[in-house]
Amino acid sequence: MPRTPEQNQTIKDKRRAKLISYGIKAFAVNGYDHTAIDDITKPAKCSHGLFYHYFDSKETVFRALIDEQLTQEYELPVKAALELGGVKGLRLLADYAEKVAKATPREICIAQITIFLADAANLDDYGREFQRSHDLESTLVTLLRQGQEEGKVVAGDPTHIARAIMDMVRGGLNRINIRPSEESAIPSDILFGLILKGPIEE
Repeated sequence: MPRTPEQNQTIKDKRRAKLISYGIKAFAVNGYDHTAIDDITKPAKCSHGLFYHYFDSKETVFRALIDEQLTQEYELPVKAALELGGVKGLRLLADYAEKVAKATPREICIAQITIFLADAANLDDYGREFQRSHDLESTLVTLLRQGQEEGKVVAGDPTHIARAIMDMVRGGLNRINIRPSEESAIPSDILFGLILKGPIEE
């Protein structure tokens, strides 16, 4: 008995979702620039022909990630942090980092893609716009500078401090991916307390 149009659509939706899931893993592990279509199709056990039935390129897979995954619960709260400004904005980002560290592996991958999207050099216009609006490092630089003006952040070049924080976050995410456990989470007060003159205000 032939499948109904609804059954066919369900199968198509599942295949597409599977490709997106493997895309999430590939972009999180390899970064955008170093991800090839093979990195998505091989683990998904999908032919290139079937892949191209759903997506035109890795760029369109990434666009689907932006639209369907990267703007959900684990979206990087850059805009909200900048609106709070200074130490309050840093607190928001620290709490976000702690929340991500305790998330599911899929959610960690989604957050990792967003956090390290700044490293991507070969994005299309759509991806670059998302990159600009979710630039964690430049957000940290702004908040750290404001925190220094408030007299609450240690002295030093905000760009260098921001890069050190990014390295800590990157190392923490890599550790979580290798040994998923609650102990892998860096408490927010530790993460940002390292660069503050006193405790982060509630």
